[in-house]
Amino acid sequence: MTIDMHTHLMVKEFHHESFVAPFWNPGEHTVRKPEKGSEDAGEEESRAYWGPLDQDGSGHIKRMNDAGIEKAVLLHIDLGLLFGEPEMTIEQQHEHVSEVVKRYPDRFIWFCGVDPRRKDASSLVERCVTQLGARGIKLYPTTGFLPADKEVYPLYERASAWKIPVYFHMGPENPPYKNEGNAHASVLLRVLVDFPDLTVIVAHLGFEWWRDLIALGKVRENVMCDFCAWQPIAKYNYEQFRYILRRFLDEFGGHRVMFGSDAPLVEDDLSSKEWVEIVKGLPRQPATSYPFTEEEIVALLETNARRLLASIPDVN
Repeated sequence: MTIDMHTHLMVKEFHHESFVAPFWNPGEHTVRKPEKGSEDAGEEESRAYWGPLDQDGSGHIKRMNDAGIEKAVLLHIDLGLLFGEPEMTIEQQHEHVSEVVKRYPDRFIWFCGVDPRRKDASSLVERCVTQLGARGIKLYPTTGFLPADKEVYPLYERASAWKIPVYFHMGPENPPYKNEGNAHASVLLRVLVDFPDLTVIVAHLGFEWWRDLIALGKVRENVMCDFCAWQPIAKYNYEQFRYILRRFLDEFGGHRVMFGSDAPLVEDDLSSKEWVEIVKGLPRQPATSYPFTEEEIVALLETNARRLLASIPDVN
């Protein structure tokens, strides 16, 4: 069964009215998008939300059942300092996600998301982990901070003490998100060196900076990654997707790469069911320069994530 390491719970009250979803244009070197006017062509502008709203997680459960996904990790993101505080406080948001996970304890795991610039960031993270059942921390540097900023270090210290992972968005995004080195893989090196016992997970293979993430993985063992939100690349430039994923398995380390969907963000472009089938089908395609084995695909879809999740102690 597949484990989806990267999803989000979409609740309207989590976002200020000025919120726009992150939009990434990977460029011609990564994906060739359909011509305008073609049947598959989509709008280029950022969307108001990341996909269909899902107040209670039931949308995810249906998606997971359709795709044969056993478990999903819900990653919460704190966008309040960038866009303005939404209707729900950050505390209420985490309580809401925690309740959804309690409703489906066999299907969901969740990571709390706190902007480290909040004055009460450490205490909020501590409550999420020790009282609300969060199993990790999700950080979103493109809201305006750098991973190696000293104000983030108290969160790493707690995560290291609890032996829970820290999950980062990595990759360029359109304004108002910040592209000032905030989400380039190289900025994680200082964190990985200063906290050698901390497990860091990088989302999206670092998007356009995927080569730099491979380089980072060669010098630090305490970093893993997912390949979520690469669905458009797999759909419109399949051989390029195979090439990049093969590079990660060979050079970054196949035991450190995990499946993710970023649902519900890209479900309109490629459903989770289709995404899982594409990954499962990698070994069955005609022989190319980038072959995959069935054992490697099982590791990507399940084994690597299961091993990681099993290593996280229940601090609650």
